[in-house]
Amino acid sequence: MIFRKNSRSIRLLYGFCDCSPINVTRGRAMKLSRYLLLAMAILAIGIISACSSLDTKDLALDSKHAAMPDYVMNSSKKVQETYLLAAQYPEVLESVPCYCGCAADGHENNLHCFIAGMDGDMAVTEWDPHGIS
Repeated sequence: MIFRKNSRSIRLLYGFCDCSPINVTRGRAMKLSRYLLLAMAILAIGIISACSSLDTKDLALDSKHAAMPDYVMNSSKKVQETYLLAAQYPEVLESVPCYCGCAADGHENNLHCFIAGMDGDMAVTEWDPHGIS
């Protein structure tokens, strides 16, 4: 009876252990999915750490820009760095929509939260205090 290929014989063969062909396949799939999840987690950590490694020690305002106002200079180091980065990479901030509710002030994107005016040479002529708040 054990050698017949019907559901009862399969139950007799595998009834006392959880090693049926179906469960073995599931076990391998679970093991593979765990390894895949671990590999994706390691990759995500690598990407996140690479993206957050911006060196801001040597940031300086280019001479073509207007001087930083007192409200920026009297703020934290992070706020000062943010204004410097806004001056250096205006095209990046211009591509990010602003969701803080400042559209009533005429702001169309994140650049307008930090810079009020730029000339044709992409030099900051006027700073906006909205980025402080």
